[in-house]
Amino acid sequence: MALRPGLRIAFVTHGGPTIGLGHLRRCLALATAWAAEGAHVTVLIPPCAVAASIISREGGLDVLAVPWKLRPEEACSGLRQLGPDVVVVDSYDASPELFASLGEVGGCLVAVDDLADRLLPVHVVVNGGIVAEHLPYHRGAETLFLLGPRYALVDPRFAEAPEPRAQRQVERLLIALGGGSHADTLTDALAAAEAALGGVEVHVVAGPFTELGPDCARRGRIVVHRDPPDMRALMLAAEVAIAGAGVTLYELAATGTPAVVVQMADNQAPNANGFASVGGALLAGVAGQPGLRDSLEAALRRLAGSPSLRAAVAARGRALVDGAGALRAAREITARVAA
Repeated sequence: MALRPGLRIAFVTHGGPTIGLGHLRRCLALATAWAAEGAHVTVLIPPCAVAASIISREGGLDVLAVPWKLRPEEACSGLRQLGPDVVVVDSYDASPELFASLGEVGGCLVAVDDLADRLLPVHVVVNGGIVAEHLPYHRGAETLFLLGPRYALVDPRFAEAPEPRAQRQVERLLIALGGGSHADTLTDALAAAEAALGGVEVHVVAGPFTELGPDCARRGRIVVHRDPPDMRALMLAAEVAIAGAGVTLYELAATGTPAVVVQMADNQAPNANGFASVGGALLAGVAGQPGLRDSLEAALRRLAGSPSLRAAVAARGRALVDGAGALRAAREITARVAA
């Protein structure tokens, strides 16, 4: 079903140095899909200059700064004035009480989820994770579940199929560990790259909250991209990547960029293990655990030494994530609204 022009969509989410930007980026992927078809989109977030700037950069989206975790009644009041057709919530901090209050606002209530660790009293649940279909959701007949990588919420621009990479030697490595602060893991990644790949060009994606540390300044041939506007181009330009296991891993899969994955947080374990188990990435280990640097080095050596392995990982990743998940989810939610 085509998206309905004039649809009013509201998102309730957040981002910051502790939780990173994964929740916000997933919401922006869905928001972009709807806005491109003429929907009016408003994003409710707690006051945060960085998050507001990221939303504004997308263009055509409104930002409403509301401390909804502390004062949920404020969020509900703001939403009632907007009169949304759809309310999308993406946060582990969204309580059952908040969902109940949002349900009274009206419209189709949607939860973007990862863990299936709580009851979600909503009309639609979206979980684009690789293991989502196997999670123990309470599947009431009244709730639509959009589960699995077909619904991975990445920017719709990732739906464009990448050109096959020439099977040349590794010349460029991309390091993208996520939007939080992770200086120690970045140090391990840079050391592993130097040991395994020698003088290759290293491109580091630094989010607005990333602490780079002195290593980036001391080491040669390192290019730092602070909150870049076009992640897809950076991914397509690299032969291999070191990545966290959040949204970035799904973006790399969509671009066919073979990745070595580091689990940056507990909630990333399903993604990291799931991709590794089906050959969509190589798993190095968990941030902060002993031996991570050695594991990263070994995995990079494997990829660098085997063009066929790189091609296989790239093909499997693209087969899992075609980049159209946000548009697919937006259309199915729109159909639910129209039903």
